[in-house]
Amino acid sequence: MALAAASLTTATAQPSKAKLDSLMDFYDKEYHFNGVAFISWKGEILLNKGFGYRDVENQVRNDEQTVFMIGSNTKQFTAEVILMLVKENKMAFEDKLSKYFPEYPQGDKITINNLLTHTSGIYNYTEDTSWQAKPVQSRNRETMMALFENKPLLFAPGEKFEYSNSNYMLLGYIIEKITGQKYEQVVRDRILTPLGMTHSGFDYVHLHDTNKASGYYTIQGDLHNPAPVSDSTVLFAAGGLYSNAADLFKWHNALGNYTLLPKEWQEKAFVPFKHKYGYGWMIDTVFGRRSIGHTGGVPGFYTYETRIPEDDVCILLLQNCELPAMDNNTICINIMKAIYKKDYKLPEPKKEVAVGAEILKQYAGVYQVMPGFTITISVKENELYAQGTDQDEFVIKAESEAKFYSKTIGAGIEFKKDDSGKVKQLILTQGGQKIPASRI
Repeated sequence: MALAAASLTTATAQPSKAKLDSLMDFYDKEYHFNGVAFISWKGEILLNKGFGYRDVENQVRNDEQTVFMIGSNTKQFTAEVILMLVKENKMAFEDKLSKYFPEYPQGDKITINNLLTHTSGIYNYTEDTSWQAKPVQSRNRETMMALFENKPLLFAPGEKFEYSNSNYMLLGYIIEKITGQKYEQVVRDRILTPLGMTHSGFDYVHLHDTNKASGYYTIQGDLHNPAPVSDSTVLFAAGGLYSNAADLFKWHNALGNYTLLPKEWQEKAFVPFKHKYGYGWMIDTVFGRRSIGHTGGVPGFYTYETRIPEDDVCILLLQNCELPAMDNNTICINIMKAIYKKDYKLPEPKKEVAVGAEILKQYAGVYQVMPGFTITISVKENELYAQGTDQDEFVIKAESEAKFYSKTIGAGIEFKKDDSGKVKQLILTQGGQKIPASRI
């Protein structure tokens, strides 16, 4: 979520609602933003608008009431509960993990503070392919901990930063040990209910709400690739919360007004440690002001949240599409520039070029991105198509002889040849990442 620091400016006049609305309409039209965009400034809502569909199959559109899974934005709620428990002298930041799980390997070297700040060195369980293959399967604590507890530490605790969902899974289990209650109930009793967050909770699988969004890996016009609904036991305190824009705005206001914790305690969450990470928040600066936020992603959903406390700015981008055509960070940078009356440049549409059929045929084949996931390239009627494992096929357009793109899903594909001139791999560019895939 990092935004480059820039010179200090003073926003004295209200940002233009029309400009913000026009900006998001552009991303909707050109890049198929699919979700809800919410922007507030000094307590006034400048934009709260739905785009695309919460249910593609039944053509039900997103609106300001739509409920989304918010993924890793759950971590800020977990951290808030930990702060409350420390304030109440029920635990301490320097408590060792071994205090709560005596048999945990090297638990006497890992502190609560390490878990909060991703400096524990504990393996990230979401990298485990067995979890990725069955996110809908309910699992107990022992099964989940088995995914990471016996893996070697990546580094000595406190030495480095390495984002790991396992840290916050453990914090959730520790909350249960201290309170004698289910983690979800503790969050509801201490945060959701007091703040009136009536459209927030856990167990999205069994949520019966007409505003509930379906999640998709990709949405390509009328084509769509639905994602399974992940069970709350595998997301838990690291990513299991669902919410909507109105509820998250209540959360934003509560943090700014120090409703749940006094200022000296609430501000502890926003002190950056390594890699600008605090307690469940990423801290940076934008236009000379402190920014606080987080991103969240679970199968089918992609969330972005940024707060500028100095000007009481809240930006929420909630999408029910895991791989949108334009990443939320890029969109948010232009939103920030619009709010602070900075010049910004909208991306120019890519220009399509013609590539001969014989060249296209050279690219046809299967390319392995990772074990269990390939991209199949095929040629149909002088058009090049790409299809990921268990995903819908989509056309890719040429911007040069070797570079292709899909504006619909925001992906680029570049084909690479070996010294003999034979195509040996492709480079997939999506979400700011470049991923090589060898031809098989």
